[in-house]
Amino acid sequence: MEGKTMVKLSNVVAFLLLASLFQPLTARDLVLKVSDEIEVLRLIPLANENQVKELDDSEPVCPGKQSWPELVGQQAFTAQEIIQKENPIVKEVEIIVPVMPVTGDFVCGRVRVYANFQFIVVQTPKMG
Repeated sequence: MEGKTMVKLSNVVAFLLLASLFQPLTARDLVLKVSDEIEVLRLIPLANENQVKELDDSEPVCPGKQSWPELVGQQAFTAQEIIQKENPIVKEVEIIVPVMPVTGDFVCGRVRVYANFQFIVVQTPKMG
């Protein structure tokens, strides 16, 4: 019994030591006093301000070819090879049949090929 307690205690001590190494980020750290009366919430820059540009629907988010409408009706495995050849940033080509669940997240470098049970592409493959 004492051995388990000592292991738990050592885990807690290790966690506290590691946690003390990181500086906490609180709302107070983000407040910038402009004058005696005005406090402004300072935003942490995520990228160089000169490189940041607004995204619009006309520009693709990922580089290279985004969709392959010419592959509808082709074999899914053939479509997989064509997609990987035409866009080198594609790291993952998923073949999805009707019963497979998929997530709704967008991933640059992933293309989902929707096929029927005969592995014929039934929907335009798109990046994401």
